[in-house]
Amino acid sequence: MKPYLLIVAASALLLSSCGRNPQTENMTKDFLELAAERYSVRSFDSTPVDQSIIDKIIRAGQIAPTAVNSQPQMVYVVKSEDVMAKLNEVSPCIYGAPQCFVFCYNDENVAGRGASGNYGDIDVTIVLTHMMLEAQNLGVGTCIVGYYDPEKLVEALQLPENIHPVLLMPFGYPSEISEPSSNHSSYRDLSETVKYL
Repeated sequence: MKPYLLIVAASALLLSSCGRNPQTENMTKDFLELAAERYSVRSFDSTPVDQSIIDKIIRAGQIAPTAVNSQPQMVYVVKSEDVMAKLNEVSPCIYGAPQCFVFCYNDENVAGRGASGNYGDIDVTIVLTHMMLEAQNLGVGTCIVGYYDPEKLVEALQLPENIHPVLLMPFGYPSEISEPSSNHSSYRDLSETVKYL
């Protein structure tokens, strides 16, 4: 092939790929698959999750975005049998998990939201979501729990006044009988949940 024809062919190939990034496309597809596969585990194996895996899950929360990067989250990692027993008294939704994350925010660090209060609940939920998805990525099951007795939780963990609990997330390996709920893959039509303006 003549040199000038080779240059023309190479240019055409480059132009045909402009605006597309196969690596990004694959990452998006992989993320959507990961998010779709994740479900609320309500039956856990008793095997504890290794600390090296917990560290990766925690790192995912550390890099999560928060309002003005205030990072108000305080995440308690409950591993001891004694404290897990207390959590089972605080909520009926621990589902036999061997370990649990307790997500709180520190009102000494949280960004204000004017008359609406602060961004604590929002920031903590963002952090939890990052950790939940990294857990799924690492083969660890989770369940987001908002049903608990706040006063009993404060007492059980002896939380100081500046720490405010938001959500629990029991975690561990799904048991052999664990499966998604019957409505796990049931979605409202996008016309009900998305509006273009």
